[in-house]
Amino acid sequence: MNRLLSISEKIATGAAWISGILLLATAVLIAVEVTLRKGFAISMGGADEISSYTLAICCSWTLGFALLKKGHIRIDVLYVRLPRPFQHALDLASLGLFLFIMIVLSHYSYKVVKTSFLKNSMANTPLATPLWIPQGLWFAGLILFTLIILVLFVATLSALLRGNSDLARKLYGASTLDEEIEDESRAARASMGGEIS
Repeated sequence: MNRLLSISEKIATGAAWISGILLLATAVLIAVEVTLRKGFAISMGGADEISSYTLAICCSWTLGFALLKKGHIRIDVLYVRLPRPFQHALDLASLGLFLFIMIVLSHYSYKVVKTSFLKNSMANTPLATPLWIPQGLWFAGLILFTLIILVLFVATLSALLRGNSDLARKLYGASTLDEEIEDESRAARASMGGEIS
């Protein structure tokens, strides 16, 4: 299970880096497009369409990274006041519901991609992009996210069944304020070469 978690983290981190590079490249493309329009009254065409595809694809490909880094919003007003067993039950319930929702979403996303592919649907734009290409990349990101949720769910459940509640909390439990401050301090020290004490 540790190996699966490690592989998931490496893939999610790689996907996040690639998504960041794509978003940066899209920002440069838009800046060039705006400059050409304002300065020379010409347009490359398609920058808005490409940016829309990039945003959707990058969102789906970075969801797994956010989950593994506990970047999704959690409302923990009551959670932190509950006994540890109830917290673990809520963690498993939230992962289970997350997994169910993503399976349903992935199912319907697949139908969208399949329909676009079978009907050879093209975007009604100057680029005339075959829609199954951006939709397929978006769908692949959703599948990756679903698999990461599944791995995290199984790892958390396995840790609890073995009686390792600390590992289960580390894997998916909501971070306390002190833990978040420590994580941010550690990141700041790392980015500044250990200058902050």
